[in-house]
Amino acid sequence: MRVVAAGRTEVGCVRKHNEDNFLVDPELGLFVVADGLGGHAAGEVASRIVVDKVGQFIQHTVERDHTWPVEYDTALPYDGNRLKAALLLADQGILNDIRSNPERESMGSTVVACLVNGETVTLVHVGDSRAYLLNKDGIQQVTRDHSWVAEQVANGILTPEEARRHPFRNVITQALGNGGDLDISVREIQVKELDRILLCSDGLSGMVLDEEIWDIVQKSSDMEEAAGNLVSKAMANGGEDNITVVIVAFGPDNP
Repeated sequence: MRVVAAGRTEVGCVRKHNEDNFLVDPELGLFVVADGLGGHAAGEVASRIVVDKVGQFIQHTVERDHTWPVEYDTALPYDGNRLKAALLLADQGILNDIRSNPERESMGSTVVACLVNGETVTLVHVGDSRAYLLNKDGIQQVTRDHSWVAEQVANGILTPEEARRHPFRNVITQALGNGGDLDISVREIQVKELDRILLCSDGLSGMVLDEEIWDIVQKSSDMEEAAGNLVSKAMANGGEDNITVVIVAFGPDNP
C-alpha cells in the first residue's frame, strides 16, 4: 500500500515553550511523537533525544537482524523488538544527558511511535501520548494511556467522561527518563486501504473529543490539511498544552 503522512506541532495558547517533537519518515515507515516533560526547555531536550535515538536505531536495524545492545524479546516480533529497544536506548540517552547536566534532572518524555511494514503496523508507547485508528466506520484509540485516570477507568472506578475532567488527568505513571522500570506497551494492528493512523500528544487528545478528531480528518482534503485543522481545533478549544499530531494514511499503490 501507498503511505502518505504529515506532521504538525504548535506551542498552543498557554505554554511559552514547545517541548514536543515529532518524526515523519515514510522511507523507513517510522513515525514518532514525543512530548517532553520538565519545563525551562529541558522537556524539549528530552523529546529531541527520543526522536533522534529512535530514528537512528530504526535506521541502523533496517538490514541488521539484531537489537544489540538490548536483549532480544522472543515474545515480540522483530519490529516490536526494534521499537522497544529504540525506546530503551532513548530512555538511557535522557538519563545520560541528565548526568552531564544535573539542572535537567526533572526532564523526561512520553512517546508514541509506529513502524509500518505493508499492512502491519507495530505500535509502541510510554505515557499518555496516543495512537488512534481511523476509518470510514469511526475512530478507535489503540493505545491505553499510562496515567492515573486510565488505570481508574480500567478498574471501573471512573468513566471516560469523568477521567477527562478529573483534576489528576495529567498525572502519568510512565515516562522515559524517570530512572525506573519502564512498562513499554507494544502491539501490532492490521490496516487496510483508506485507514488512517493518528499519533498525538495529549495537547490534542485533551482538547478535542475523539468524535471531533474523526470528523475533522474525514472532512480534510489531505493529511497536511488534516494535521493543520486538528491543531487549529485544539487551539480554538483553549490550547492548554503543546499540540503535536502525525497522521499516516494508507492508500492504493496507484492512486
